[in-house]
Amino acid sequence: MYRFFIFLLVLALSVWIGVKITADPGYVLITWHQLTLEMPLWLVILILIVTFILIYFLIRFFKFLVMLPKKWHQDRYKKRLQKTTALNDQRLFSAIYQKPQNWHHIVEILPQLESKTWIAKEQIQQLQQECYENLLSEEKYIYDISTLENIWKNLPSKLKKDSLLLNYYAEGLINHHEEAKAESLIIKQLKKQWFGPLVATYSLIKSANPARQLAIAEKWLKKHPDDPYLLLSLGRFCRQQKLWGKARDYLEKSLIYDSSNLETYLELGELSEDLEEPLQALAWFKKGLIKKNSS
Repeated sequence: MYRFFIFLLVLALSVWIGVKITADPGYVLITWHQLTLEMPLWLVILILIVTFILIYFLIRFFKFLVMLPKKWHQDRYKKRLQKTTALNDQRLFSAIYQKPQNWHHIVEILPQLESKTWIAKEQIQQLQQECYENLLSEEKYIYDISTLENIWKNLPSKLKKDSLLLNYYAEGLINHHEEAKAESLIIKQLKKQWFGPLVATYSLIKSANPARQLAIAEKWLKKHPDDPYLLLSLGRFCRQQKLWGKARDYLEKSLIYDSSNLETYLELGELSEDLEEPLQALAWFKKGLIKKNSS
């Protein structure tokens, strides 16, 4: 509507000027020596406007020609600088994977790496995952729980849903005697996504009600009868309850589905010690040691 109004205004002004020129065109008389030139006034005005426009664009064109060499050198310098910066960034990115790292520092520079167009988004996500895996797996053994809590607090919300990272965090909570919090997190996560190692971590929780833990794990067994981590956990719970026969059955069945898990051999060895079977315990420990050395 606004543009239409402007169009009508320009059209009306053009008609008015046209009428005025037709009624009284006026003239301009130029004399120089014996030469006389007479032109309509509107034609002189038009010539002046066109001349002004031509002079303006000629000045801009000559200015562009004068600045062209300087701009060319500036562009070359900028490209060299970008290439050098990208090369340095690539060397930094490569160095991250070539030597032991301060993972706290790498987490701090991740936002800078995310802005680099030459690094694939998948590489950044992989590095981010690796950083937090190492941080959480290291800090779970540190005495100061505040560091562990700060890492988890600053973890991107997407990564907080990752079962492996949550497993590291839960192990840290257990090591710092925060079993209740760890148990709540584990159970909620397993309802959303089943993850065997998280079940094994759950079996490390020293609960005031181990019978309840055993009942929960037995319910999971209906949906995951062949999960070696769940069978290992059930063996632990039964051993706590001194259900020796069931404990041995669960642990030996766990080895059927995963014969490389050292923890299962250790549990069977300790179970044999509970049953005062030293030779059998020694045999289980020996098998576990052989598996560890062969892996």
